[in-house]
Amino acid sequence: MPDGDFERYLDARWPDLVGALEADGVAPDEARLAVAEVLLARRRSWDRRTREEQVDVTVWAEVREQAGLPVRPGEPVPHGVRRHDPADAPDEWLLEARALRGARRRRGVRQGAVGLVVLVVLAAGWQWWASRPPPVEVREEVNTLPVVWYSQGELHLEQVVVTLPDIEEFVASGPAVVARLRSGRVVRIDQDGTVESSDVTAALDDPPQAPRFIAFTQYDVVVQAAPVSGGGWAYLLDSSRRDGQRDAVRQSETGRRALVVCTSELMCSDPRTIVESDGAVRLR
Repeated sequence: MPDGDFERYLDARWPDLVGALEADGVAPDEARLAVAEVLLARRRSWDRRTREEQVDVTVWAEVREQAGLPVRPGEPVPHGVRRHDPADAPDEWLLEARALRGARRRRGVRQGAVGLVVLVVLAAGWQWWASRPPPVEVREEVNTLPVVWYSQGELHLEQVVVTLPDIEEFVASGPAVVARLRSGRVVRIDQDGTVESSDVTAALDDPPQAPRFIAFTQYDVVVQAAPVSGGGWAYLLDSSRRDGQRDAVRQSETGRRALVVCTSELMCSDPRTIVESDGAVRLR
């Protein structure tokens, strides 16, 4: 979708998105900033999202989550909540959202520099340094799958890829991802690739349980499942084993793998063959 179509969507839905959040008790400034941050973060991948998703459903779910409200799976952006007001344009809020995003990235760079100085100058600071998240590389790359995935030491978010070796397990937690490394350290990875240490492990310790998936054939084995933004589940299938050999399928095996996305009502898409990383991907 051309950038002009994104602008038209922004202009058309801004009053309803902001008005609906305010109707749910969100303060006016917080509502506008939440909408601006979500739409700014999705702008680069807008073309793919409009082809593969019901953007009115996923955007509304993500905006509610950003504002701290419970998600309502399958519910689209409310229409006709508020009339268009030229005096209430999104431009200044998009600029503020962009400034906040840049500040987060600069904060990550500063933290890394301070940590290095402490390591070199203060030997007594070693324990503090060891508790910090490992250095990472971040590159911009639009995710070709509708879920976060991990392969060959790289975590693929919606718009960036974060090089973070030794992830033992991970799970989406709101707009971010929480991961446990093999060292036992827990880190939080934000949508822009910022990595910070975290003490919050509830999402890892008690992950949501996926609804039972009925295989297309007797050879399809569900390797992993992960929730999809806006509601529903993505199932990673392996067609190289019979269901009776489920225990023999390891996360590191490639086999013949495909991804199936199902709505919360278990209306499922056709299997999409995984070609990324030769199929050796993880969803959890």
